[in-house]
Amino acid sequence: MLLWGVLASLLFAATFFNTRERIAPPPRQRTRVRDDIGDLAGNRPSMVLFFLALIIMVSIALRTTTAAYYFKYVVGRPDLLASFLPAYMAAAAAGAALTPVLTRLADKKTLMMVLMSLTALLSAAFFFVGPEQITAMYALQVALGLVLGPKSPLAFSMYADSAHYNEWRNGRRATAITFAAATFSQKLGTALALAVIGAVFTKLGYVPNAAQSGGSQAGIDWLMSIIPAMFALLAVAVMFFYNLDSARLRQVQADLAARKAPL
Repeated sequence: MLLWGVLASLLFAATFFNTRERIAPPPRQRTRVRDDIGDLAGNRPSMVLFFLALIIMVSIALRTTTAAYYFKYVVGRPDLLASFLPAYMAAAAAGAALTPVLTRLADKKTLMMVLMSLTALLSAAFFFVGPEQITAMYALQVALGLVLGPKSPLAFSMYADSAHYNEWRNGRRATAITFAAATFSQKLGTALALAVIGAVFTKLGYVPNAAQSGGSQAGIDWLMSIIPAMFALLAVAVMFFYNLDSARLRQVQADLAARKAPL
């Protein structure tokens, strides 16, 4: 953790000292938090993305947190956790690198819906993997990493799109609160995932560091598979309400460029 902390600090410092603000608000614009919140609440793409980030984070955090219980009480191999989670992270990094290629094949809304549909399918498939099928577990974990990897760069580009939409609609930029709301929704999603895990464990009689009952083991199986799949499908449903498709985004960008063009 000390090593990661030092590396993260260096990267944050490098980002700070090498970042320059390229877009300034109009000289007469007066920024008030109350106005920014009002703009955000009335910005349909931003609100859809807020709930999307929350739901996706619930799905991811459910599997990530439950994995420790799954390998300890269901598989009986807690030592595998040390490679199981990094396998997902490595695959997710590879998937993220493929995002520019994928966005050439489909617009962002469609791509996000496809990715989350695949996430639901792969998560549900985990339910049918037996505790002795280690290879299948890793194969599904890597596949989930590849599918979910593009989610983060794709979502953050959509946050920027929604900020442009807000400027186009209201004549004011509210970029900071758009990204702040996204970060808050992710934190809220993690907290909600932990609450779901706690509620399921309590209901099914989980006892730490002891042999689990059939109901408790079944609950761990569901938390690793079916329940995250349900949240992934909910994310697909939420994306139906996202109204900033490629054609509309091009119109927004063209209108903003025309407004800023010198007379």
